[in-house]
Amino acid sequence: MIPKYQIIIDSIINKIRLENYIEGEKLPSESQLVTEFNTSRITVTRALKELELTGVIYREKGRGSFVAHKTIKSNNVISLIIPHKADFFSGGQQYIRSVYKYCQKMGYLCSVHYSQQSSRKERAILEDVINHQVAGIILYPIDNKNIDIISRILIKKCPIVLLDRKLTEVDLPVVESDNYQGALDAVNYLLANGHRRIAFVGVKDAHSVTERYKGYCRALIDMKIPVSQDIIFTHYENNISEDIQETLDIEGAGTILDELLSTEPSVSAVFCVNDLIAFQLMKAAQKRDVLIPGDLSFVGFDNISFPTESDIILTSVEQDFDQIGKACVKLLREQIESGTNESLSVIIPTTLKMGKTVAEMTEQ
Repeated sequence: MIPKYQIIIDSIINKIRLENYIEGEKLPSESQLVTEFNTSRITVTRALKELELTGVIYREKGRGSFVAHKTIKSNNVISLIIPHKADFFSGGQQYIRSVYKYCQKMGYLCSVHYSQQSSRKERAILEDVINHQVAGIILYPIDNKNIDIISRILIKKCPIVLLDRKLTEVDLPVVESDNYQGALDAVNYLLANGHRRIAFVGVKDAHSVTERYKGYCRALIDMKIPVSQDIIFTHYENNISEDIQETLDIEGAGTILDELLSTEPSVSAVFCVNDLIAFQLMKAAQKRDVLIPGDLSFVGFDNISFPTESDIILTSVEQDFDQIGKACVKLLREQIESGTNESLSVIIPTTLKMGKTVAEMTEQ
């Protein structure tokens, strides 16, 4: 999850940008910030130190912290908009850490906005961002429902870099992992371990997931194994989001697992488009006394360690979140400095990380 000190930093920066705090104004005391953010004094002190080092505030001994007279200019702010929830344990937090770090290294301030899988919230954030005329935007789009406002942003010549997902309507620079090759490597690993009935689980709601599905199919076809629709799950019930299917809940995981276990011939392995889906399915498997990997093997995508009751280590395709964030900020900076919106794209290689969720099978 995003560190608490960074949440404090983002909150103060946003209030200065919105002029809730003005030049020379005294900020709340450390004690007040401790109470407001329900955290420790050490965390508050670290946040204020970071703000001081970046010139956002200045501190006077015995008097407190004040908004620097060199205020935050909107043309020095890069806005990162991601679809995750603020408290959602996912790759979104990895993107934030990386983008935030490289913004600081390249001389920009970073404002982070969570659209929470809601196209309406994404629209409101985009409206607010362009009204403040920020230097540029890194957008992890939910879908194409807000293409009208995105096109308005382009007309205003505000640079945009897309993260992870393409939009078919506009030719914008995109930074993404090599999703196709990552999936190909994952399924080839299962095949090399003797698995032949390999299921696919994940909603194809984005370009990145479609590429992972293509990699899955390619690996099977290369081994002369037909793609079986009965073990491909690209739709499932979801009660989390009103806009799109954010992830697989435990009830849905149980339903899918029951279907997998009832197929003939039996499924021996599952490729999941992200780690959270894999962990939900494994949790459902453990409730049914299905041995992992003895009865069923799993490979995920992202290589994120989720807090679980089990100490099982998932075999997963690792995305290089650090390099993805760096590439996003670098591309955006080049556009800001050149005044152009060139549609360059960057694909970051992935790495298959071996865990303990894949068993070696005898030939089926």
